Order: sequence, then C-alpha cells, then structure tokens
Amino acid sequence: MQCRVCKSKHIKFHRVVSGVPIYQCQSCDIAFVHADTPRKKTSHIYSFKDYQKREDQFRKRYEKTLHLLKKHTTGKKVLEVGAGFGLLSSILSGNGYEVDALEPVVTPHYLKKAPVYIIHKPFDSFAKKTTKKYDAIILYDVFEHVDDPKATVALFSKLLAKNGIVFIQTPNYLSLMAKMVKDWSWWMIEDHRFFYSKKSFELLFSKRSWKKLVYNTYEEWPDFKKNLDGNFGTDKMEKYIFFGWWIPSYFLLRRVMWSLGRGGLITIIYQKN
Repeated sequence: MQCRVCKSKHIKFHRVVSGVPIYQCQSCDIAFVHADTPRKKTSHIYSFKDYQKREDQFRKRYEKTLHLLKKHTTGKKVLEVGAGFGLLSSILSGNGYEVDALEPVVTPHYLKKAPVYIIHKPFDSFAKKTTKKYDAIILYDVFEHVDDPKATVALFSKLLAKNGIVFIQTPNYLSLMAKMVKDWSWWMIEDHRFFYSKKSFELLFSKRSWKKLVYNTYEEWPDFKKNLDGNFGTDKMEKYIFFGWWIPSYFLLRRVMWSLGRGGLITIIYQKN
C-alpha cells in the first residue's frame, strides 16, 4: 500500500471505525480508507428538518465566512461546491456575490427564490468542461468526500481567476475531539475518503502554485458536547461528574488548543499565485 497523495510507502494502521480500517501516511500525515472501500447511502444523514433546527448556528458560521471572503478577495464570482441546502450561497448572493452553487444530490431549499445558478453535476465533470473563472471556490464539509485530492486541487487552479482563493472546511482527525470521543461523528466512514492535517494541506497546495492565507482549527461547543455525550451511555452520574470539571476547563483552554491545531474542524484559505 502507498499513499495516494504523496506516494510514500510509510503507511501505518490508525484505527478501525465501523469495521473499516483507517490508515495514516507517516510522510504527509493524511489519513484515508482503502480505495476499494464501498460507499454507502447517506441520504438519511442529510435531513432538512434537522438542518433547520441548527440554522442560527450555521448562519453565525457563514457570517464569519463572508467576513473572510471580504478580507481576502475583492472579486464577486463564487463557486460553492457541495452547496447542500443552499444557505451559504443564499447569504453570499444577498451580499452582492455572483454565486454558482454546485449540488448534485441534495435539494437546495434556500435557493428557490435566490438569483443563484444551480449546477446539478459532480464537481469533476463540471470543472473539466466549463470555461468559467471564479474569484473564490468554497467547500464546506466536502473535501473529505473526494476520491483524488491532488486532481481536485488541480481543478481548483483551472477554475480560479488570477489571485483567486479556495476556502475549505474539513474535519480534523488529529483533533482533541477525535481522540476523546468513542464514536466521533465526523469519521462518517459511509462516504468520507480522506482526513487531513496541516502537513497534508501544505503538500497538496505546493508553495510554488499557492500562497497560504489562513490555517486555523476550531469547533463549536454543541458539536463537541454531542459527541462527548456518546461516551457515557446511560451512566448519568459519571457524565455529570465529567462535565462538572470539563466544561470550565474547555472554555478556559480551547483557544490555546485551537492554536495548537487540535480543534475539531480545519479551515484553510489558499490563494492561487
């Protein structure tokens, strides 16, 4: 076996999730499932009703994304890859961005009345044929699904205008969250192929072709708590004792933890040179 990103043969076993082995490349710190691992249906995971219950949380997150876009690009043409229900695309459109939303599976409910061009195609087939150029490409919780990260990054380069940026959020498998919880929900072995680190992104976005503008890690407390809840089963006393000391410690130290790269989610922005 060799790493499908850096071609190294220095591969070690990382862990088993739902009967599926996950491997880690010791050269580039990327983790992955075997290429032959079958995908499973995930339609049950993406519920619009459940999403609506967390809409306020997502809106706050996307407002931060809007701020980062304004800070790092003056262009207005945006491609959101894997737009899902379309909330982020609708927010960007409402703030003057010319948005194309690529979503081949989920119905983008928030875009029914928004002036957003919806693309019902897989990213690869769209990217290889289009002549469009974008000032920003956004992937929220999508990059972990791709079969070939290097080929996907090459397509970003093809689609971006001069000084265009790519914005990616993806789970951090080296996070404290992933290490502490018994059943980390962001493994999602049904459809996730790769799990990233700072080192693996630096390899994928080579310094000659790309300039790193942002790299940080974070998570939102409701996600961390929900994952930790699964550690205790029906033992309420153990749970109360744990959270009694853990919650104050977490909020006191979490920004330090994030700065050390241990937050549950990775956010990166790279600019095309």
